[in-house]
Amino acid sequence: MATIACIACSSDNSKPEPETIAAHEGGTYALPADVLATAKPLIGGSLYSEPDFESVSLMHFDTAQLIQLLDTSNVMFFKARIYRNKENYTGYISKAIIPEQL
Repeated sequence: MATIACIACSSDNSKPEPETIAAHEGGTYALPADVLATAKPLIGGSLYSEPDFESVSLMHFDTAQLIQLLDTSNVMFFKARIYRNKENYTGYISKAIIPEQL
């Protein structure tokens, strides 16, 4: 049995795919590789330290906040990253407040 490995090459690697671009503070930036999707919440909420409503709230956000979704495996929470005031916050948000487009 022979195994053949194929690698796709492109002469223009400078432009990321459209789904890897996000708007941020008046500009655009390439999303990190660990981001599955981005979304704006339907209502304001809290970013928790653990996937539990009783855990420490790391920060509060409103409907204007762009949220990077990192992991969707938990039944009730997304692992998420929020960029605010030039700092990244990583924690968990309720799946109920994100639009059902994912």
